Amino acid sequence: MNILNRGQIVIFPTENFQQWATQNSYEELFINSQAEPSVYLVEDEFWDDELIIEKHRKKILRREFSEVCQDESKWPIIKDNEQFRFYFNAFLGLIVVDLLESDLYSEEMDL
Repeated sequence: MNILNRGQIVIFPTENFQQWATQNSYEELFINSQAEPSVYLVEDEFWDDELIIEKHRKKILRREFSEVCQDESKWPIIKDNEQFRFYFNAFLGLIVVDLLESDLYSEEMDL
């Protein structure tokens, strides 16, 4: 078991995101009341949740919306954290623990 030098932002889609996704996906989506969250690892020491969301908001939005629809013209325009929270609930934490013994594997994404 290892404590990683990362904090985390855990993103849960809101009903508003799910409605947008249903209207804009080219594929049939499986959406239920227990939507699966996404976890984004960030710097491990931060004091202001709002500043961390603001700092990483564009990357998170790009990843979340592109998973549903590649046509950026259909993505909602989100300019602040209040609008961000219309589509996502965010929970932040400072400690990430790796419970596995095997090495971490990472893969680069182009976003």
